[in-house]
Amino acid sequence: MAATRAAQAERTRQAVLDTSRSLFLEHGFDATSLQTIADTMGVTKANVYYYFRTKIAILEELLAPTVAALTERLRAAERITDRAERVDYLITTWVEQVVTAYRTLAPMSRHDPIVRRHERISRELDELSHRGLELMFGPDPTVDERAAYWLISDLGVVNRRLDHLSDDELRETLTRLCRRVVGDLPAAGRGSGTRQRASRR
Repeated sequence: MAATRAAQAERTRQAVLDTSRSLFLEHGFDATSLQTIADTMGVTKANVYYYFRTKIAILEELLAPTVAALTERLRAAERITDRAERVDYLITTWVEQVVTAYRTLAPMSRHDPIVRRHERISRELDELSHRGLELMFGPDPTVDERAAYWLISDLGVVNRRLDHLSDDELRETLTRLCRRVVGDLPAAGRGSGTRQRASRR
């Protein structure tokens, strides 16, 4: 009996997440209330509130798989000693996460105003992003390297304009774009002494 109740509770909790995701995508985060989620599910607001006290808690839960996947991929990148191989791995990883998030979440990147408003979520994603920057270009990247990295880490406008593409086509297009941006960096940006530095921000 207890196992049955636990299974039912988990199904309800997942239904809250699935409904919230759909409503966030359709109407936006701000326009979706806990009451709207409850009404769409056909349950009371108290039922939703039992699992998630705030919309932010729902947002955190929806973003958790993305954060976990990025964390694991960055750990894997740390084990790749060849720089070119590591950079390509990071590009492939980033594109995969961006496309997955774009298809399944409304707040798809750390640049989204919804995410930026919430300090803990924003800080966690920023930390992962800066970790990726260092893995790609080292602890002291040049201005050009920083510019390239931040450019390829905010692909939302490309996704929206190419929404007609299939997931595979979108991944291939974004991967080519990112490789071209990184590959076209000036030679001085890959190596030596007299490089123009950018402040850490």
